[in-house]
Amino acid sequence: METLITLDGVTHTFVTKEGKTELKVQSESTPSKDKEPPKIKVPTAWLITRKNGFPLFAVRPTQGEKPFRIITADKLYSEKIQWFEPLADKYRELIWQHPDSSKPGSEAHSAYKHFTWKQIIDFATIDRWSISFAKGLPGDWKGNSDGGAGFLMVMVDKYPYWTDGVGQIPFAADTFRKYFEELRAKPAAISKTVRTGMEYGDGNPFAPSSDPSNEYDNYMVLRGALWASENFQLVITQKVVPTRGGARTVEQVSSVFQPGSMQYLQQSISTESLSKFGEWKK
Repeated sequence: METLITLDGVTHTFVTKEGKTELKVQSESTPSKDKEPPKIKVPTAWLITRKNGFPLFAVRPTQGEKPFRIITADKLYSEKIQWFEPLADKYRELIWQHPDSSKPGSEAHSAYKHFTWKQIIDFATIDRWSISFAKGLPGDWKGNSDGGAGFLMVMVDKYPYWTDGVGQIPFAADTFRKYFEELRAKPAAISKTVRTGMEYGDGNPFAPSSDPSNEYDNYMVLRGALWASENFQLVITQKVVPTRGGARTVEQVSSVFQPGSMQYLQQSISTESLSKFGEWKK
């Protein structure tokens, strides 16, 4: 199988055979009078493939890194490389995506589980106990059959992400609601949500290992918290409760979902938001 990929204005041919993909080099005849053979055009890119060698997307390496690689998505994940949060560590620009990635039934399409942001929101707005976000429990979006379902990567509105990155968003939204009701202030609730995400960085609620790193998972927690701050409003009601001596008024606080903008989910974290709420940078 041959795949034509245009990188930096130059079209290259990649050949996939027996589970391995290689760059096809077009040979040119060299007259005997030439002192040097023509230079082989190798792209400055890392081509990311499925385990069977099928090309999925390409990212641009940074200066000083090996300029050309063909590696599997599993290998890229093990190196903690990401392409969706430019301010986070290990960011590499996404420079090519297989054109069939969103075409049902294609080899490229089946590498991902596909969602819209609306579907992510539907999952994230279910009120859950905090413990339910532990691995294997209903709030664990990465493993839930209605969520990532064990896929390494997901496609959200035709853009790829690591599944565990998107899985931070339902946790962040639910945690924000808890602190918003407690603190009654959105900025404070956002900051505390981010700190909680850092504290339970490995997802273990019983013996957590903190994660104060500048990696993408903390950024995705912040995405979720920022989105929740624009889509949940505080409702305070008064309830009369009978007591032995008569009655007393009790204040009840709840956060109510009021659909608004999706921009904080769709866009990477800005320098302004990072400066305000990037607790791991402080």
